[in-house]
Amino acid sequence: MISYYTPPIGTSGAVRVTKFAKYLKYFKWEPIILTTKITAYYHYDYTLLNDLNNIKIYRSETLDLGRILHLLKIHVPPPTEAQTSLSLNLNFLLYPDAKRFWIPFASVLGKKIVNKEKPNAIFATSPPFSTLIVGVLLKRKFEIPLIVDFRDPWPTGYKPPPKFLQKKLIKLRNFIINSADKVLVINDTIKEELNCTNAVILPNGYDPEEFDRPSKSVAKFSIVHAGNIVEVLESLILVANSIKDFKETKLVLVGPCPPDIRRKLQQFENIVCLGALSHQETAAVLSGASVLLYISKPNQAVGIKFYEYLGAKKPILVIGKFPKEIDVLLKKHSVGIAVSLNPKEIRHFIHNLILKKFTFSPINVSEYSYFVIVQKLEKIFKELLCLQNF
Repeated sequence: MISYYTPPIGTSGAVRVTKFAKYLKYFKWEPIILTTKITAYYHYDYTLLNDLNNIKIYRSETLDLGRILHLLKIHVPPPTEAQTSLSLNLNFLLYPDAKRFWIPFASVLGKKIVNKEKPNAIFATSPPFSTLIVGVLLKRKFEIPLIVDFRDPWPTGYKPPPKFLQKKLIKLRNFIINSADKVLVINDTIKEELNCTNAVILPNGYDPEEFDRPSKSVAKFSIVHAGNIVEVLESLILVANSIKDFKETKLVLVGPCPPDIRRKLQQFENIVCLGALSHQETAAVLSGASVLLYISKPNQAVGIKFYEYLGAKKPILVIGKFPKEIDVLLKKHSVGIAVSLNPKEIRHFIHNLILKKFTFSPINVSEYSYFVIVQKLEKIFKELLCLQNF
């Protein structure tokens, strides 16, 4: 399993591969993870490493900026909006992305791993898309079945690259897809973006074990938003203003909060900013919420946090513009409602929830349990091995 992001890095990009590896063990597979040595990041989640107990993890060197900052012991604060934009633009300056300097190190270590461990299959997850190149290099050398996993669209991603670069990236993308034995995507939008009709949709999910633990209630009536705060700050402030007349109702924010944003939020008495929590702590807060708030990022289909909301089995309020996938999930599973960025609509929905005029009975959300999802992944592995042996 090739993944640039793994614990203790506390990014959402580390969750999918971690849960896949954890539950593959349940089906008698032995995951072996190839990743980087520790890089500088603003949030580390060491509790996620518990999911990787007794799983072999090989960490290679890299010359990425994050690794260099870590070696220099330079602290990385939560990103501001400007820093987030700079990070995205760095992907366009370096080809195929900002993690390209990991490719030679990962390839060398990957060859040693294959020679030593004799794996039956290679699973490479992206972004960064440099991981897929490592997967292709190892497949071509050892003729091992390769599964490539797209968590984001490429090459447009959530911020399209310059036009002069798009053709070059699409050519590389198509080479990777044609080199793979199986292509996985997390939703229909990415499948359409890749123009890969035989791609298999394997969505993100939630870990049922995390929601079997005790919940944590922050307020008598709490509206919990988990995830990036900077990118959706205006919408969060709109919600806070919409509910300011509701006593004992708090907007609870879980996620990295830079000092300048935290100071801005201090003027709102009904906002509780918990900062970045571990994955387990976040699950406890989600389980203890009265309602879960979801705000779509521009050009994003469904964020991984939405699936974790499903695991909490609490009403979900989606505000603002949202993609068709969100609408389908809300209706199919009866888990919540979507409203516009209209304070009256938001206030009306919250008020009716407080009065218990709205009730939600989640339907079939267990299909997004990582146990169920990995069961499907394991079936894909078996099919590939049968074809190879045939």
